[in-house]
Amino acid sequence: MSKPVLLRGDARARGLGQAQACPEMAEAVRTSIRTRLAATPRDAAFLAAQRGATLALAPEAWEECAGIAAGFGLEAAEVFDFLHLGCLADLARLREDPDGCTAFARDGVVAKNRDFRPEHVALQRIFLLQDPAWRGRRILCVGSLGAPGAWSSGMNSDGFALADTQIATADHGPGMLRYFLMNRLLATCATVAEAVAAIRAMPHAGGGSLVMADASGAGAAVELRHGRVDIEQGACVSRTNHYTAAPERLDAVAHSAGRLETLRAALAEGARDPHKLSSARDPRDLLALHAPTAICRHAPDPSPTLAGAVWDTLHGTARIALGPPCSTPWRVFEPAAGGWRETHALA
Repeated sequence: MSKPVLLRGDARARGLGQAQACPEMAEAVRTSIRTRLAATPRDAAFLAAQRGATLALAPEAWEECAGIAAGFGLEAAEVFDFLHLGCLADLARLREDPDGCTAFARDGVVAKNRDFRPEHVALQRIFLLQDPAWRGRRILCVGSLGAPGAWSSGMNSDGFALADTQIATADHGPGMLRYFLMNRLLATCATVAEAVAAIRAMPHAGGGSLVMADASGAGAAVELRHGRVDIEQGACVSRTNHYTAAPERLDAVAHSAGRLETLRAALAEGARDPHKLSSARDPRDLLALHAPTAICRHAPDPSPTLAGAVWDTLHGTARIALGPPCSTPWRVFEPAAGGWRETHALA
């Protein structure tokens, strides 16, 4: 069982630190990135505009890409383009192998199933991030080697947590990429209100959703497109892989609507009777549901569930299963000096 990868320093140093901590994974990271790039048409004009927008909006994101590239023997542009593959697939109308994910926030808890490509089983890591510029704030997150730290979900030491889901859209343009946004919010925000204000204040590249919560119990779900941002605020919010606020020209993942219905029915069951022993009471059990539509996905789904994460902002604790939530032991992380410490596994 691998320990969390500690990444300390500024953005470039944290990017470089991935390869320094896991040098044996360099070839696997290069292969994963270059194989995906070779299979996806690259829109040169979009990428050029997006690089300009990133340098203006989030220069630290480019620096982290450069550090990751230097460590793993890649060009910075390869890492940057790789992180935009969702946008590029949308622009090329490629939806043969869609990514998934299911996420919700309820009363200060953010939970997510990470449904992603099987090759990321070997690349998946828990990261602990520290940067002197954050003035003591730390981040615990789930991601993959070869990408910025919070490439799935995470929580900071202020008790602000978030998770994302992939949603295809025809509405892309120069702006903040969702993956860069996630890391920015975790590094700079203590509350949902601060995060919502930051999101409203910047342009977005478009694509996907964010689900977030903080230690006050506040929650929000944000749907991102270049031309519009839709925000739902409330103690209980949930998203899968389709937009709920307005129609979209591109097709969603086929089972997205079914998963959201299954998820919301379980959440409603818990709200009606919070003392009832049901799958809705414990977020870990909810993430392990297989019916009516499976939230915990398995092969031959092209994006099976690689991990489950439950971020409890009220207590600052995290429970993470680096595997399908239905069968993988949960690792427990509690607040400690320097960030978090792993305490024990849950059955």
